[in-house]
Amino acid sequence: MKSGISVKLDSLTAVEAAAEFEPGEAPGRAQEARRAAVLTAAAREFNAHGVGRASFARIARELGLTRAALYYYVKDREDLVRSCYAASCATMAADLAAAERTPGTSLDQVLAFLRASLDPDRTPPAVLSDVDYLTGEARAEIAAAHGANIARLRALLRAGAADGSLRPCDDEAIAQAIVGVIAWAPLSEDWLEGADPTYRVRTVQALSDLIRDGVAADPSRAYTPPIDARAFLRPAPGAFDREGQAKAKVEQILATASVIFNKRGVDGASLDEITAALGATKGAFYHYLDNRIELMARCYERAFDLFEAFADAAERLGRDGLEKAMIGLWLNVQAHTLGLAPLVQMVGVESLPAAARADIRRRSRALQQRFTGFSRTGIAEGVTRDVDVDAVSQLGAGVFEWLPKWFDPTDPRAETALPQEYVDLFIRGLRRR
Repeated sequence: MKSGISVKLDSLTAVEAAAEFEPGEAPGRAQEARRAAVLTAAAREFNAHGVGRASFARIARELGLTRAALYYYVKDREDLVRSCYAASCATMAADLAAAERTPGTSLDQVLAFLRASLDPDRTPPAVLSDVDYLTGEARAEIAAAHGANIARLRALLRAGAADGSLRPCDDEAIAQAIVGVIAWAPLSEDWLEGADPTYRVRTVQALSDLIRDGVAADPSRAYTPPIDARAFLRPAPGAFDREGQAKAKVEQILATASVIFNKRGVDGASLDEITAALGATKGAFYHYLDNRIELMARCYERAFDLFEAFADAAERLGRDGLEKAMIGLWLNVQAHTLGLAPLVQMVGVESLPAAARADIRRRSRALQQRFTGFSRTGIAEGVTRDVDVDAVSQLGAGVFEWLPKWFDPTDPRAETALPQEYVDLFIRGLRRR
């Protein structure tokens, strides 16, 4: 008895979409296409909601399947996550292989990789934001595949320095920044303004332009940071300031949870892990916060308080639009490398209540407007090239949003070398002049 399952995704042909599937049949082209459709739909769900809060029912509805029918293609949730992440790694590996075959210099090959990875006609793969949800061999498999891709991209950057098409750079930092922007770009459409139907095409062009030439009208321009992110750490309360001590305890909880969420993903971290890192009990946690959802919402609120304070400092201290933008970038990078740890926006915000989601998006879009304003001011002043400010404004976010996934704050590059590397990328680009 056949199940009569139909799959409604653009990635399948009409014949494949109408084909019936009998459990236990030998794998064939139609079955493989249907499984690929399941992974594509799951990737969208994971990117929106995070792994742990993803709904099998929503995935099934998108595909025109029953929830039970998904288990013809995957064993369980962990198998679906592993399969989605493996597909993401395989897609990146194929893009790198195609780029390596591109005629020309290493710069040409890096740009070919960017264009393929951000192809606006491609459904974005699952972002590897919750790898720690996986355990054992599955986690090791994804970590190894992702590590191999990073190694190939680093090799391309080193080859560019050798053939003279790229300036020497910290190839690990730049490779990770590129991967971060690739991961962030499709997710940012829901966070930022300017995301009209041409937005993804413009993002590809803007990123290629940035990698080549940066945004400064004068690529030799020097940058000296006028402020350090540690200036935004809250002072310790007085011994008799009970209200201040309570606020400090909540800040400690939010900062610790943000570090763990950023590194492991919301669904890779448990309250047990967070309270253990705090040296506290769950009872102490619940004295200050009601539940995990409130914890996430408060972490986001804290993050945007920091982002807005950075923008205020950039506006106050920057001598022109370009410097204001670079102060913002510097502080946002240091926020992660020096331990302030604002919660990154790659986390599945769709799991929050509607009011919290609306507030986060409102604040995100207001920040985007401020930073695009810095760029427009710089263009008017003649210090910034005439770039696509809406698209460029989200590229920096991809750089620092990805930092917690790979950077160890004990690394000696944390204080100045890494933020300077990223400011140099935005000012100068990578093309050797």
